[in-house]
Amino acid sequence: MIRVLHVEAIPITFRLAEGYRIAGHTYASADNIIVKIDTSDGRTGFGCAAPAAEVTGETPAASLLALQDRLVPLLRTSDAADTAGFARRARETAPKAPAARAAAEMALHDLAGRRARVPLVRLLGMRRDRLPTSVTLGIDEPAASLERAARHRAAGFRILKVKIGEDWEKDLKTVRALRQALGPGILLRADGNQGYTEGQARCFLAALRPGEIELLEQPTPRDDLEALRRLADDFELPIMADESVQDAADASRLVDARAADLVNIKLMKSGGIGEAMEIAARTHRAGVGAMIGCMDESRIGIAAALHFALAAPNVERADLDGHLDLLDDVARGGVRIVNGDILPFHDSDGLGVRVRL
Repeated sequence: MIRVLHVEAIPITFRLAEGYRIAGHTYASADNIIVKIDTSDGRTGFGCAAPAAEVTGETPAASLLALQDRLVPLLRTSDAADTAGFARRARETAPKAPAARAAAEMALHDLAGRRARVPLVRLLGMRRDRLPTSVTLGIDEPAASLERAARHRAAGFRILKVKIGEDWEKDLKTVRALRQALGPGILLRADGNQGYTEGQARCFLAALRPGEIELLEQPTPRDDLEALRRLADDFELPIMADESVQDAADASRLVDARAADLVNIKLMKSGGIGEAMEIAARTHRAGVGAMIGCMDESRIGIAAALHFALAAPNVERADLDGHLDLLDDVARGGVRIVNGDILPFHDSDGLGVRVRL
């Protein structure tokens, strides 16, 4: 047994370089909680929670409390080598704190890779060595969106994710302006963040021209799977579920309802890599594609999400840009972006992050 000697849960508010707006929310900073675990074999592992009530169902304060009151004590009595066993007990102990659970489990995965002296993805079973990632444009005036899009293209990104969901007609103008300015070499995705009614989503989808966007993510409220299903049935453009799928049980409900063509998997929603793998397995069996997504989070969390995605059976898309806008991340390494592809450091152990707290 490898004993957990010491655990810290450290809340940090990161400043965002630019900030952005999505349907219903504006962000200027990002609340994260860094988890640090020291073990009896002389190693240290790191995890990261990025809670957000509108996505993970927990506030930063609730996430920190779940760690301090329930998950840290559980870690202290757990075998650090039994990541799966800890994850099962953590779900029973803190069922409504998925981001907190993800951070604790993430640190144990980091330790496992460091102990084995290999990148975590090697333990998970690497299926691919990189993924093309999108970078996000918040809701803004077309001119501002075009300026940011030009900067991202110059930096080598080939996929842009456009936030929409407040006014479908304005959203359409922004999408059309981006498409005309960027040309066919840049892939556009649109994310509604539950902002549309079904009727508004239908108007937006019906007005799109072929090839203007690749997919539409979560246009309608999370609990209305029937609305998603009707949109997926009635339009050729792929519909992706995000907030509608938190865990594997939600994935099964989505599959049974035939409610979407794709699903956005996030470690912060699922509660960690183990549950994310189960979501990927269930959707893969049903022929539903997947994308790995993220919150505004430290490179620690982004690295964990990437290692999962490179091992998951059906994750062929990535939206792993949540670290790029952080001005004062405590982590270095973990991931790198080359010509729009996101890669881990294949010569680094565990998550490959260096953390200074």
